[in-house]
Amino acid sequence: MILIQVFGSENGEVPSELSLRTETFTILLLGVLLISFLLISLARLYNTKSLKTVIAVFFKNSSVEQELKENMSLSSLSSFLLILNYFISFSLCCFLYLNRFMLLDNLWTTVIAIIIPLAFFVVETIGLILIAWLTGEKKQFFPTIVITLTGNQFIGIAFALLSLLWIMNPEFNKLFLIIFLGLFLLKYFMRLLKNSFIVLSNGVSWYYLILYFCTLEILPFFIVYYYVTKNFLV
Repeated sequence: MILIQVFGSENGEVPSELSLRTETFTILLLGVLLISFLLISLARLYNTKSLKTVIAVFFKNSSVEQELKENMSLSSLSSFLLILNYFISFSLCCFLYLNRFMLLDNLWTTVIAIIIPLAFFVVETIGLILIAWLTGEKKQFFPTIVITLTGNQFIGIAFALLSLLWIMNPEFNKLFLIIFLGLFLLKYFMRLLKNSFIVLSNGVSWYYLILYFCTLEILPFFIVYYYVTKNFLV
């Protein structure tokens, strides 16, 4: 009888308090997502070519800088808004994963979900700037930063759409997790392939490329993999 009073009636009814808490939680997530879509809409409002440009640049191998120069500068407000959306939508997807699969409490889930996009951004952009400064190949490495930023803008839009579907359809958690990981891997490998092609085409020595891969691509993923397997997959 005590268990029935705590968890619901004998016919399996969910307590109204639990249902209300779930609804409130969903509304909060949708509120954050609304900010994401607002940023995308404002970017489109300030520059009608912004979304089209981001999509075109993501799948282009050459003339990326020319495309941006003609349609959307990286220093423009639309570009900044799309980068901001990347952080919000990426964090939201990370939150959904941590909350629904890792079953962490909301505070830790929020903190980790915010840190993950920031950490990747630092590795991807600040890391490239550091390598360019150490090697003295600043001009040759600049296009890789452009590719990285536009890739984040594109994938941020995809993460926002995914978040909407994920929040509204929690019964398909595993499917949306697969899509989330697929989008992340798409961004990762597209960035690696395009950046490698551009750097080698600009005459940068191959051993600088190996230095970049070892220090800023392989090592961080190895550290993350080691930490996850030791702390979560036990």
